[in-house]
This record gives sequence, structure tokens and C-alpha cells, in this order.
Amino acid sequence: MISSEARKVCGVAACYWVVVSLLCCLLYPVTISDTCARYAPMADYFARGEWEFAFHPRFGVVFQVLTGLVVKCLGVSGDCATQIVSIGFYAFATIPLWFVVRALFDSRTAWWTIALVFVFEDMTRYAFDGLRDSGKFLGFALVALGAVRRESKWYALGVFLLVTLASYCFAVSAALLAGWCLFMLKGRPFGAWLKSVTLPVCAFLLATAIVVVMTHHFTGHWLPSPHYIRLLGRWL
Repeated sequence: MISSEARKVCGVAACYWVVVSLLCCLLYPVTISDTCARYAPMADYFARGEWEFAFHPRFGVVFQVLTGLVVKCLGVSGDCATQIVSIGFYAFATIPLWFVVRALFDSRTAWWTIALVFVFEDMTRYAFDGLRDSGKFLGFALVALGAVRRESKWYALGVFLLVTLASYCFAVSAALLAGWCLFMLKGRPFGAWLKSVTLPVCAFLLATAIVVVMTHHFTGHWLPSPHYIRLLGRWL
């Protein structure tokens, strides 16, 4: 059962997403070059079905898919779609963060942490400007939640989001996955250890396959980033 406090933090995150997204779309025009020149046009291309322009060899896939769906379903511009998705990432990252802080300290500290996050200027600016960086905040928050609670499903979800969000997160995600495998090895029989690492490993492999296959299909490049080349080295 979900506690009343947990439902409350989910409600706060949802309200923040809806209200702030609406205000930003109406009153906060996007001017940052990354969003105007790359993110927003890719969302528009995805919504129009022009797949060859919606993906990029050095980009992930999930941000274009989500922003493109927002453009398609809501009829907003690519700029507004990036703001909506980025603010959503930022808002819902506070949910796993709240659980992590509560597990380490107490509910009062968790609520103060959420309040401080919502007024933290650098992170809110990333979200308001429609940057995908707030998705990394959500990914790392899910990884932290999985580590604190020793629940592989949250760890796997965080790793999956990081890999599909940005190609440069591949190496970081691989290191996080290795850390999880070593962390869960301590004091566990082989069967229990294997069960605990299967989901994160599968999530990592699935995310990698999705990024590589979609990038190759729509751009003609097998490898979405030089990071893959450096990791795979002489085997390529």
C-alpha cells in the first residue's frame, strides 16, 4: 500500500509539472541554442513522421520520442514540448529523491529537500529551458532509490532512462551497473545474486540495443557516440 505521505509527494510533483509547464509555455520563451536549434526541431520532425531528421548519431532516443508525442497529441510547438517533458522529468525526479532522503533521515528532511530542489536555480533553469539534462536528474534519482532500498526494478529503470536519454551516459551507466553487481554480491548466495542483477543487466542491454538500432536505422550510423567506439575498442 502507498502511504498518505507518498501519495502527497506524488500529487505535489504532478501539480508542479502541470502548473509550471503551463506558465513556462505561456510566459517563458525558450532562447537557449540547444533547445531552439536541436531539441525543438527534432520534436517537430518526430511529430510529422520525418524520422531521418528526428534522430542524431550523438543523441539518445527517449527525449525526441516523448517531446514528439507531446507535439503530436497536444498540438503545441516543439519549444513548448521540450519544456513540458523537461519539467516533467524534473518534477517527478523529486519522488524517488523524497524516498531516498526519508530512508536516510526522516520525512521532515525529505520535504525540506524537495522544497529546496524546487527553488534551486540551476536545475529549474535547465527544466524551464527545455533541456534534457533534467532527465539525468530523474535517472540518477531512480538509481539512488534502487540502491538505498536494494530494489532492482528502480535501479533498472534509472539505468534504462540514462542510456536512452543521452549517449554520453553510456559509460556512466555501465559503471553504475558494475557497481550494482558488486554491491549485490556481498553476502548473497549465487541464485539470489543472479536474480537481483538480471533486471538491471537486461535493462542496460535493451536500452543499448534500442539506441543503436534506432540510430542506425534513421541516421545510417551504427554507433551513436564516440564513447561506444572507445569502450569497444579493437573489436570494432
